[in-house]
Amino acid sequence: MRQLKKIGLACILLWSALTGTAQTSTFFLVAPTATINGSFTGGQTVGMPAGYSFVQITAANAATFLAMPLPRLQYVYNQLQPGTVLFNQRDKIFNNSDRTVDVRYYLTDDRTTLPSQSGHMLSNYIDPNDNHIYVWPAANSSGPVAGRYTGWVMLGEHQLNADQANRPGGVHAIDEVVLHETSHTQWVGDWTKWGADVSGNAITYGADGMHYFRIAELLGDQEGAINEGLATYYGYTLNQPGLDTLYQDFTSTGNRFFVEGRSVMAGDPILNAVPSRTQGALRKRDGTTLKYPDGRDIIIFTFPWRDIPGFYLLFAESISTGFYSLYWQNAYSNRDTAFSFIGFSANSMHIGRMQRYLTYSCNRLALRMEAYNASAAGQADATRTSSMLPFAILDLVTHFGMSDADYKADYDRQYPDRQPRAYTEYFTNHRSALRTLVQADLAASPIRFAAAMDKIRNYCRQPATIF
Repeated sequence: MRQLKKIGLACILLWSALTGTAQTSTFFLVAPTATINGSFTGGQTVGMPAGYSFVQITAANAATFLAMPLPRLQYVYNQLQPGTVLFNQRDKIFNNSDRTVDVRYYLTDDRTTLPSQSGHMLSNYIDPNDNHIYVWPAANSSGPVAGRYTGWVMLGEHQLNADQANRPGGVHAIDEVVLHETSHTQWVGDWTKWGADVSGNAITYGADGMHYFRIAELLGDQEGAINEGLATYYGYTLNQPGLDTLYQDFTSTGNRFFVEGRSVMAGDPILNAVPSRTQGALRKRDGTTLKYPDGRDIIIFTFPWRDIPGFYLLFAESISTGFYSLYWQNAYSNRDTAFSFIGFSANSMHIGRMQRYLTYSCNRLALRMEAYNASAAGQADATRTSSMLPFAILDLVTHFGMSDADYKADYDRQYPDRQPRAYTEYFTNHRSALRTLVQADLAASPIRFAAAMDKIRNYCRQPATIF
């Protein structure tokens, strides 16, 4: 849900050193020191808020942890044991880094609330229902050391119970956030082109330090947006109700995208010239205006999806989630095939941010599809699909709103090492026809988004388009 800030990194690295050699995945309980000392041995306080300690959960003490009144944290722990659906899906995500990132899950008993928001390494938020401080889901990674990286995921009992489990999908929304944060650990190196922070917040998220999905924020770079969007796609593979809400959002003609008034995008002259741009305030669900730390209202500028120039939609994380989810569900009847191709694409981007762009992902997906379609397995697959599908899906989620020049420029500046046949075919022979095919669906109110996707899939299943 959020990339962990660089604050506290030294503490985390020291903590990692203290806990010994990394393994594929390990679990730690973070809790008030009195709880740790009363039930466990070897508790440590490095990087912790005042009054908190942590201990590794092992075979010797797991029963003690599982007897505590922490049902949401126990759910995560139990569902990440070998043989479960969540474990198996998480294990596939480990391939994104060539299995070079060992992940540590820090499960926090924050029911009594944290004493402060700073001075420790736990990502946190203030719950507006009681104005107390709790752990917010977050993740990041460090390294390499001897060719390996250490990733960490932080989850809190309060947020999982009071917030996450009440989102679409219920308990599967907890599966969603576990996969989301795990995905973040597998992409290593710089994750945003903005190397500095403002008051501890990533510049790409704006001055409020947050990023938003359903009321979709245009972030400060594509790299951050694809990182978040890919992570949410992985979560949605186990949370269909969550994915359904995203697809429903794509039918809306309302002002569901926004730019924060104190953000990288706020001064963009092209966005500022959009006639339907509307100024307002960022609000909580109860209508209360959200504020910056200095007390001023968070002003935003909102836009309908169809009115945003297509290129700028590449800066919204929900666009990346839609792209990968639509590909996963439509490329082949066997979704495991499409899932593995997305993994191939993600793996190609796992070290550093320089090629973390949806147009580069189109390149990788198309190349992988062409290799598969030409193989014996592909020839036997009655649902094999044109390698132009990734290019067409990216067009769909950006309402065919990029010119050929803009689309190709973003693709070409990634300097892919190989070109699929799909690249030339799409822009030379097929893009215009596909745009015409779905034009009425995208112009409708509500937008007939699913119908447009069906037409694109069927077009890309014609034998003449498959290569």
